Amino acid sequence: MRFKLEGVDSAWRQIPSEMSLMVRFGNAAGDQVGQHTFRVIGTSAGWKGSIESSTFTKRREVVRVPAESVFVTAAISSSGPPTALGVYAVRDLKIFRSGGHGWEPLFAAAAGDGRTEAAPEGWSRSGTRPSMARMVRADSDGAFCIVDDDPNAHAEWHSSRAIAPAVQPGELLTLEWSELYDIGMGNRFDVNYGLLGAGTYRFWTSEEDATGAPLGAPGSVELVVLQPFWKSAWFILSTVATLGILLWLGFRVLMRRKIRQHLARAEQEHLVERERLRIARDLHDDLGVRLTHVSLVSSLAENDPQCASARENFHKISGMTRELVAALYQTVWTVNPENDHLEAVIHFLCQLTQNVCEGAGIRCRIHSCEVPRERGVTSELRHHITLAVKEALHNAIKHAGATEITARMEFADPRLVIRIEDNGRGFDAATVTPGRGLKNMRQRMELLGGSVSLESSAGTSVRFEIPIPAGDARQAVHASRSVNR
Repeated sequence: MRFKLEGVDSAWRQIPSEMSLMVRFGNAAGDQVGQHTFRVIGTSAGWKGSIESSTFTKRREVVRVPAESVFVTAAISSSGPPTALGVYAVRDLKIFRSGGHGWEPLFAAAAGDGRTEAAPEGWSRSGTRPSMARMVRADSDGAFCIVDDDPNAHAEWHSSRAIAPAVQPGELLTLEWSELYDIGMGNRFDVNYGLLGAGTYRFWTSEEDATGAPLGAPGSVELVVLQPFWKSAWFILSTVATLGILLWLGFRVLMRRKIRQHLARAEQEHLVERERLRIARDLHDDLGVRLTHVSLVSSLAENDPQCASARENFHKISGMTRELVAALYQTVWTVNPENDHLEAVIHFLCQLTQNVCEGAGIRCRIHSCEVPRERGVTSELRHHITLAVKEALHNAIKHAGATEITARMEFADPRLVIRIEDNGRGFDAATVTPGRGLKNMRQRMELLGGSVSLESSAGTSVRFEIPIPAGDARQAVHASRSVNR
């Protein structure tokens, strides 16, 4: 049975089987003591579809004579697998031994001219069906042939003891012969083509006799290999759609979670703002009023007739109380969330500079810039900026001996630059050890991501540079208020 699959096989195929040529060695008692088998499998290179049109292929093998051997015989057999079917032909079989003058002829099989079916002298047929062992004519010479057309039987040609040459144990023998063959399986078999691509295929079969002649027209069957469902358009589209829906749902869940977090954060900021506003009002309405009342009482007591020491003490109490009131109002301004914008910061710094200079009895010049009111700032930023500027003003008054202080404020989005300049005596940075105040100013600027620098010659100039984030710190609070409303 030959077969092929269109689109996969380029030629007809068959499941190969085997036959063999054998040399057998016997001892003096006629018992077999050794055997060498030379198998042939499938189809020979010179096979053209029939014995007459095919060419023989030469073959050469070397064997060593086993122990106790005294003679050698040859056999041609289809007794490989019982189901082997096909043709095996052998001619010009010769055996040589190694002698003193090279290889010496020892045995030559006389096959005749192949015109008769009679067995050549010294040769006989055997097997379960000896009739399948035949003599054939090929290229005007005879050949031993086995045409095995029975999957349940075998045949054999073998030489007799009468023409068997004598041999010596251990010597080397060389075998030469010519052969052709076409051998396949005669029973059921399976063919595995592995994973075929999707499409339509046609599987062809051709039944032939043992010599390769067709016994009828080839048959065929159509095979359809379906496309795997995961490669189909509907599966790909549904998978893409499902992934898209899952991504969309995941995005919605993520956005809802972010919105909830944003609203929760806004609500928290709103609560903090309300608490800051309450604290600012309480400080202003309660503690501020009390300190103001103490200041007024101290001033009145200072004007009453009394001893000089008492008037001096009341004067000190009145001054300290005014300082406490100023510090309290500064704290209230810092805590109050209504001042969380850049414009309020600039206005407060201008007022702070003016108050400090007036309290010290020195002139002041203030150069401020216009800033957007909607530019929000945090209470932490306001707190650190005001304390740093206040520290710079106090240093100019306390250490520089200045008679005039100039404050310059410039805003080049996104950075705020503040300069505090005095006309004092200045200092040498190489010989003066920085005090705690300068360290505090630098630490506050570092917390804000800004910087502070000093220049001193005829006077001293302290420069603050602070980044102002672009986000409005009050937007989240306003959004929270809108949601609550």
